[in-house]
Amino acid sequence: MNTFPDLLDHWRPTTMKGTTLRISLPAFLFAASLPALAVTSTFDTDAEGWSAQGDIEGPLTWSATGGNPGGNVFIDDLTTGGVTYFVAPSLFLGNFAGALGSQLTFDLMQRYPGGPNQFDAEDVILSGGGLTVVYDTANNPVNNGWTSYSVPLSPTGWRLGSLSGATPTDAQFLAVLSNLSALKIRAEYQTGADVGYLDNVALVPEPAAALMLLSGIGCVAFAARRRQRAAV
Repeated sequence: MNTFPDLLDHWRPTTMKGTTLRISLPAFLFAASLPALAVTSTFDTDAEGWSAQGDIEGPLTWSATGGNPGGNVFIDDLTTGGVTYFVAPSLFLGNFAGALGSQLTFDLMQRYPGGPNQFDAEDVILSGGGLTVVYDTANNPVNNGWTSYSVPLSPTGWRLGSLSGATPTDAQFLAVLSNLSALKIRAEYQTGADVGYLDNVALVPEPAAALMLLSGIGCVAFAARRRQRAAV
């Protein structure tokens, strides 16, 4: 088995006729620093540190039953204006650069009496690095039933600051993920009395982005070798 020093030696800059690929070692160190495990909340034993924000009747409530499956958390709307949100705990905050290109997944349910009177708003909010990006899902959760969501963690579909904002650049979106300070999921969709439910949240940092980066480095090295051979 290779030791870490062995791996460092393997990724040292390689010189080919005076051309040095100096990006290899930093890229490897970047890949090694990325988180490798998903961060999840299934709410099977408690609320796992989640909280409520906005037009709320009271604190976020945990229930051991009624989830998708098992436990879940819910927020009761106060109906005085504003929008309620589920607010993620510190487990979901910090450096999630490794999640770039993966997904944020979760299950939602809303319950309201009478007919639908739905409104639009920011469904997912991420803040970090001095920036805020927001996402509008294609559909609101159904009434009295669970709806599963998979939100891409890449700039497409996100907006800076509000739903009318510009699409963030790759660098801006990565800046948010690299220093994530807030993650909020919308809990209120109905004008009037309603209750929002949340289950099975997963923020999935994958090493795929780093592997793609290293693959790109390999392509650069291969191209350099081809140029070197062609020049001989």
